[in-house]
Amino acid sequence: MRKNVYILRERKSDGELHLFLANPTDQDECYSKQKSICGRMDVEEDSRTIFSCQPEERARTQCAKIGRTLCSTCVSHLYMDKI
Repeated sequence: MRKNVYILRERKSDGELHLFLANPTDQDECYSKQKSICGRMDVEEDSRTIFSCQPEERARTQCAKIGRTLCSTCVSHLYMDKI
């Protein structure tokens, strides 16, 4: 079973960044969930992709470099203890 990967999108209307969980495919693509991790952004909103198909550790590193414009609820998901 493949692990989830992450997509980071910037909402064009306000510049806020949200993380989406995604499922990788065998064709090196990934398909995101309909809603961001926090539930406040929809995949169909006018946005641009900052990064795509990144594993958790890489997503965490890239988000740390970006800083404050990230949704804090979305980014906190990267630091949760997995049970």
